[in-house]
Amino acid sequence: MKTTPLEQHKVAILAIGGTGAAVLDNLAVGCEGEHRTICIDTDALALRGTVAAKKILVAPERVHGLGTGGEAELLEGLSLEEGDSLDPILDGISTAMVVLSVSGGTGSALAPSLVKRLKTQKAEVVVLAVTPFGFEGGRRRDRATRCLHELRKVADVVLVFSNDRLLETSMAKDLREAQRSLDRAVARTIHGLAHVMEKDGLVHLGVAELKEAVGTGMDAISLLENAWTGVAEASGEGREEAVIEAVCEDILLEDGRAWKDGNRILVSVITGPDTSLNDFHGLLEKLRARLPVDLPISAGAAVDPERSESIGLTLLVTRRGEGSVIPKVEEAQSEDASEPETGKSKRKRRFVAAQTELEFDRTPARFVRSSPSVRGSEDLDRPTFQRRGIKLRV
Repeated sequence: MKTTPLEQHKVAILAIGGTGAAVLDNLAVGCEGEHRTICIDTDALALRGTVAAKKILVAPERVHGLGTGGEAELLEGLSLEEGDSLDPILDGISTAMVVLSVSGGTGSALAPSLVKRLKTQKAEVVVLAVTPFGFEGGRRRDRATRCLHELRKVADVVLVFSNDRLLETSMAKDLREAQRSLDRAVARTIHGLAHVMEKDGLVHLGVAELKEAVGTGMDAISLLENAWTGVAEASGEGREEAVIEAVCEDILLEDGRAWKDGNRILVSVITGPDTSLNDFHGLLEKLRARLPVDLPISAGAAVDPERSESIGLTLLVTRRGEGSVIPKVEEAQSEDASEPETGKSKRKRRFVAAQTELEFDRTPARFVRSSPSVRGSEDLDRPTFQRRGIKLRV
């Protein structure tokens, strides 16, 4: 690994959907330094609340800035096409870190097309994806599986963090706070990796090292999870021992799953200008002695002039996957689609509203958190033509 200073890289952090926005907010609040941040969403209110430097509202004419809510009808065909207002914002990005949830919402719909656009301009792309909880059902799991398969075909690296890891931690009793902990952990992981990618320092850690640690595919074990992270910071006397102990005891590593299923380790160190290469080597030796397993380690170190008395450590445990189990599923689907039609009578006729606007649903799931408007026996939240049984001509 090269130890000579490298020219500064332009690393951009792109967030898609609500989960991506939450990670960006934690990045701004909990991590020092400035980053080039872009947030993309279909929810106008969520975009206004995020701290991203650039904000892109997608498909306002389709969902009117209200978000998709994970509804299949709204997500169908949703993508980021070439030649729109996003072109000048993406221009000049050489390395992109894309963060999203693959639970079947806006992030799952837009991420593959965004990564394709970034690759078209020769950018290196690292995806950090968060998967749904297991109790959310098979439908969301299937959506996550297919989205990850599409992302792995176009991105350089796909790091997958599972929400189920929170259920095995000491914070499982407070799921909301546990979710914030995952958002913070992903944000701080991005912070640590971005620093060693773009800043001059002792040792450079780039996309090539990440790609070697993760591989190009996924096996049966790492199907929906191939990354576990621990982040810590310490200052003062004995800071090396303190930061190593804290990172190994991080909440997302405490269930031991990383040490059982992981087979690679990446380490990002942010330290002060007085740190020598020998100090960095000594830190890695202490870390290796503390780890419960002996795994190959790739490490990078960035020098921050403002960190004279502190040290930040990001420990990323990954599982390298070679094959993929998804093509078999796709082949089965294509076979079903190629079966000849048995008769026109079995095909349902599809009607489209003449106004070409968002159609009303009989069950307005978008307003489940609000109190119903009921007068007498009529539900005023439903449109008049539904309450009165009036048939519309289309």
